[in-house]
Amino acid sequence: MTDLAIFEQQRLALAFGDYLRVQGIACTVELRERVGRGPGHAVVLADGADVVRAQAELEAFAKNPGDPKYLAASWQAGVLPAQLLPVDRGPGLGATLLAQLKAVGPVTLGGIVLCLLVFAAFCVDPDSVFGALAFPPGLSVAAINGEWWRLLTPALIHFNTLHIVGNLLWWWNLGSLVERTQSGLQLLALTLLTALITNVVQFEAYGNQFGGLSAVVYGLLGYLWLYPKANPAVGFQLNRVVVGLMVGYLLIGYTGALDWMAGGKVSNNGHLAGFVVGCVLGLVFGVVNRGKPAKALP
Repeated sequence: MTDLAIFEQQRLALAFGDYLRVQGIACTVELRERVGRGPGHAVVLADGADVVRAQAELEAFAKNPGDPKYLAASWQAGVLPAQLLPVDRGPGLGATLLAQLKAVGPVTLGGIVLCLLVFAAFCVDPDSVFGALAFPPGLSVAAINGEWWRLLTPALIHFNTLHIVGNLLWWWNLGSLVERTQSGLQLLALTLLTALITNVVQFEAYGNQFGGLSAVVYGLLGYLWLYPKANPAVGFQLNRVVVGLMVGYLLIGYTGALDWMAGGKVSNNGHLAGFVVGCVLGLVFGVVNRGKPAKALP
């Protein structure tokens, strides 16, 4: 164990520690008592062989701790932006949002834009939009009637502002993590496969009166939870609090309490199916890619 640096601010130490771990440098952040100076927050390397490489990263971090790549690394570790920005020199809200936008890949951003466009159209003419994008009335070729896009497009439909805002925030965070650490193609494949399976499950449970991206979000959650466990070389672990919160929400949904709060039927079967599909895909791809680190972050 080797102390690399001691920071006055815990937030800076956590941000730098997250970045080192994403780069494959194992470390912890520990409290240090300093004579006459009060407590500090030490970044401690697990392997002394990493000192030279970590020192170079430290010099770069000291020059620009607000660089978006450090923000991106902390998102991977499950740290909220407000927890990692320096108190005395942190960027304002606009700079924080800009940093987040820079960390979002084209597939993640494309999904956000597409959902927003569909929602805007839905607000103007809900019957026409739902009629064009809803799941088909059956799973036979005759029922689908050549409109194969309907097997996927219910994921784009959102019924109110709270519905779309909640789903897109999770999509933004989880989807961008897949895209940054693996690829946009991987995120697209996961999204399409999860949407297809969960839409079929929801149709069997609720008919074709459903919509929303939440089943796909649960798929990404399950994927990101188990992929790093099957492939630790990817260099991140999804925050257990995040997983626990989402799984708790799923379980509470089956009590009916969320239906009352939302003023409508919550797709519990879709959420569960998405989570199971994501877990399976996370294990499969994690085993296939075992030993393969995350791609370089921007």
